[in-house]
Amino acid sequence: MSTVEESAPPYTNANNYGAVLTGLFGLIDDAELSRCDPAGIALLRQARDLFWVDFQRRHPGAWDPTPPVG
Repeated sequence: MSTVEESAPPYTNANNYGAVLTGLFGLIDDAELSRCDPAGIALLRQARDLFWVDFQRRHPGAWDPTPPVG
């Protein structure tokens, strides 16, 4: 009998990069809700923007082209 992992389709590079972005979006949300240092949150947003541009360059059309606002 196969496990879920064995029968699931393989993850693509876009899926893996998307997981990184999703985690980063969540981290920014958590930092804002926790009222963390605004300067640190600004750095997280900078990182998000850099990774977003890189993701779009590597995987055009993989996600909606409009990044979240904030």
